[in-house]
Amino acid sequence: MKPDWKELLFPRAADCLICGDPRQAEGKYCLCPRCRERLLSLRLRENVCPRCMGPLDGKGQCRFCRSESLKPMRAGYGAFRYAAEAKALVERLKYGFEDEAADALAAVMAQCFPAAEYDALVPVPLHRTRQRGRGANQAALLCDRVGPRAGLPVLDALQRVRNTRTQIRLNPAERQRNVRRAFAATMNVQGLRLLLVDDVRTTGATARACAEALLSAGAREVGILTATIASEGKR
Repeated sequence: MKPDWKELLFPRAADCLICGDPRQAEGKYCLCPRCRERLLSLRLRENVCPRCMGPLDGKGQCRFCRSESLKPMRAGYGAFRYAAEAKALVERLKYGFEDEAADALAAVMAQCFPAAEYDALVPVPLHRTRQRGRGANQAALLCDRVGPRAGLPVLDALQRVRNTRTQIRLNPAERQRNVRRAFAATMNVQGLRLLLVDDVRTTGATARACAEALLSAGAREVGILTATIASEGKR
């Protein structure tokens, strides 16, 4: 087998995770300066809901709060809009098996929520069948990087007890039905203030189902933190 000269000269971590440029990627986050600047331009800072950081519409309303999709939760937080460079990083993490993509996302995620108001992070779980297929749970990878930055432990406090259909092609009502009672607590969470962690918030259906399971198990409060938030519930 002939050697891959590009891999020898430019190891995987030297390529920009977004554009693939092997010459200018910064070692810490594996992004070239151009892609990093574009990624940061997608940060959720302005024109967002003060309760859940969901993008506001032309009337200044947030669809998550308007539909009460996050009703059981104390608050919601998100780092980026689910678009362009942020979407590319999520897809690299979820489908490209590139764990390095979690670093750039987690660095901003750790800055956008009040860590002192929570006791632990909880990754949104995959069903064991799906996790075997992917090789890893992207929510757990994000937790492992956000936790040390925020000074919070990570608890595997949930399991997915039903192998639900993928949510991508389902409308909001179908998403709610699809994940209803799909999660169960796996440990004692009595009195804890927990922050769910996931890669994308689309309609809030999965986060709501997870929160209901934790609250039923005695959690004091539950919030949701995601790397990205999709606009208008679309992906």
